[in-house]
Amino acid sequence: MNVQELNEYLFQYTDSEKKHRMTGPAVLSQRYQAIPRIPFQDREVYLFSFNKLLRDKLVCVHKESRFTNIPEHIHTVIEFVYVYSGSCTQEVDGRPIQMNQGDICMLDTNIPHSIQSLGEQDIIITIEMRREYLTQGFLFRLGDYGIINHFLINTLSLDAAHDQYLIFRKQEENQIHSTIQNILCEYYSPGFCSEKIIDAYMILLFCEILRQYKDQQLSYGKNDGRTIMEILGYIESHYLTATLQDTAEHFGFHPNYLSNYIKKTVGHSFKELIIQQRMNQACFYLSNTDMPIYEIANKIGYNNLGFFYKKFESLYKMPPSLYRRLKSAPLA
Repeated sequence: MNVQELNEYLFQYTDSEKKHRMTGPAVLSQRYQAIPRIPFQDREVYLFSFNKLLRDKLVCVHKESRFTNIPEHIHTVIEFVYVYSGSCTQEVDGRPIQMNQGDICMLDTNIPHSIQSLGEQDIIITIEMRREYLTQGFLFRLGDYGIINHFLINTLSLDAAHDQYLIFRKQEENQIHSTIQNILCEYYSPGFCSEKIIDAYMILLFCEILRQYKDQQLSYGKNDGRTIMEILGYIESHYLTATLQDTAEHFGFHPNYLSNYIKKTVGHSFKELIIQQRMNQACFYLSNTDMPIYEIANKIGYNNLGFFYKKFESLYKMPPSLYRRLKSAPLA
């Protein structure tokens, strides 16, 4: 399936859409008779479960039916709502959110939301994934070697849990639309290794979202985002030589203020971030080179090999040699 075929497929009327064009948006599909309703606060909502679809898959994809309302519901997974074409009005816990073509809404688990009736040109794609897909497992596949990405992913996840949702407005220049098109082509017309290809595209998609999230943080100054990411960037670049005193002087802070600010914002001390970045670099060398482990330890600033092993195992729950084997193992 190519992009032109994908567009034709998405705009074709499904059997459900044909029925809704005749009955009107107030009449729900018969499938809702089989979906359980559960108490939520002072009302009942539908419970969408994706356990069967996600049993053997990393993600599942769905095109929302046009010409009908999608009633208030919660789900047990994280969901990306993407406006492929047109627009939609989504309500999150009763709060209306207008979304236009190219916008993404990331919804946390157990958040009540609904979508008002979609028109002819309104193509809404949802991508569902288990929460753990975006945490440790995703970071492992992402090949993350920097404390900035760790911070952004953790912050994004925490923000979604706290604010219930995150909106990423379309920016002029990004690869999100084409990446989602590639995901859809593989999903609707699967071939050899399609699941692994989708997983790879999901990494690209999330990297673009991370980039956009970082830009939003820099633009809006949320939680002093510009300052903290500049500090994290400085630590990434100077992890071999940076001290708290030097870093504080570089940014014009008192060392005590900088120490407290980092701990409060990131959840780790300055010393812990230095160690984390050193270990990130160790992971890079273990994954991408044949460099002996003692040489890697020296290269990231540890002359004491035993101390390096102790710190590495405390972070990754395995010795460096096992980490290297796992990262270099051929794909099944």
